[in-house]
Amino acid sequence: MKKILNTIASSSLALAALLPCTLMAGPITVSIDDAAKGPPVIQVLDSTEHIIYVGAIVNVAAIEDGALIILFGVDQGGSIPNMGWRFIDPKAPDQTHSAVDIVWIEHDDIFGGNDLRVGFNSRKPGTGWYPTPGPNPPPGADVNAGPVRPNWVTLYSDATLVLNFRGPVPTAQ
Repeated sequence: MKKILNTIASSSLALAALLPCTLMAGPITVSIDDAAKGPPVIQVLDSTEHIIYVGAIVNVAAIEDGALIILFGVDQGGSIPNMGWRFIDPKAPDQTHSAVDIVWIEHDDIFGGNDLRVGFNSRKPGTGWYPTPGPNPPPGADVNAGPVRPNWVTLYSDATLVLNFRGPVPTAQ
């Protein structure tokens, strides 16, 4: 009996030692760097269960670069709202179509687990612009994030996810 109690005590102690590490784990950080020439660079920290998709759904070689970052098992309860940001080029000839970069968060059921998906698209110079969001978009719609900035911008941050974006300085299209 004493051996069983010692085993239970040892197991409880081991579990207690691991528990604070689990509770103190930091958020997953997704950083999208579109400042360099060529395709954007994506970095995902503190997530071992993710894929980065750069196929035809989000990438049209002649027009835009894009990606979907699927974070498996993240935010299955849906506490992070679906949302998006559109960065604009203030020099665009038509301010109703002046967005050059789009970043969004949405819940994904492609793989059956209601995983979290981060996506982005970036127009290539000379290929036009995406529509610019209006001044009062409905919940879940993309918002106007202002001019593209070459410095890091944190678009979303909570205990589960930190989303950072850095875009290029716009050039004349």
